[in-house]
Amino acid sequence: MTKKGKWVMGVLATLLVMAGFVSPAVAGTAATTPDWAPMVAKIMMGLSLSLGLTGSAVGLSISFSALLGGGPANFYKIIPVAMMPGSQGIYSIVVFFTNMDQINTDPYTVAGRAGIFGIAMLLSAWYQGIVCAAGIRSIQEGRNTMANALVAGAMPETYAVFALVMTFIMK
Repeated sequence: MTKKGKWVMGVLATLLVMAGFVSPAVAGTAATTPDWAPMVAKIMMGLSLSLGLTGSAVGLSISFSALLGGGPANFYKIIPVAMMPGSQGIYSIVVFFTNMDQINTDPYTVAGRAGIFGIAMLLSAWYQGIVCAAGIRSIQEGRNTMANALVAGAMPETYAVFALVMTFIMK
């Protein structure tokens, strides 16, 4: 037998020996089918949390850009309007932790809730930042519109609250 033949036979013998050790483990795991639903629910929960936090970050950057663009004159007076888009991130954290115990018992509902909720938080925070930036600009132009800016900024917030409430109602 040549050197190459001995090498091939050695590799084949090693593979056969390893297959003998591995086959019982493979045979035991091949009989069970994995349940993908909890993993999908966890991915959707993470995505929902990420979308909510991203929406808050975008909304806050828009509103704080408008706030900082006006100078230091009314900074502390207007800051409550600029901080309004941050609440969607808090709502996302609340939904994340309240649904963690249901992932194994009802994963499809958790995944559905999370997907819808994440999109609602992303969009409501983003557009709330735009509305708050417009209110901040109005205040900085000298109009006495602080109450109007707070009310207008609260409108996208109500839909974020509706989405939060619906996650607890959906079954």
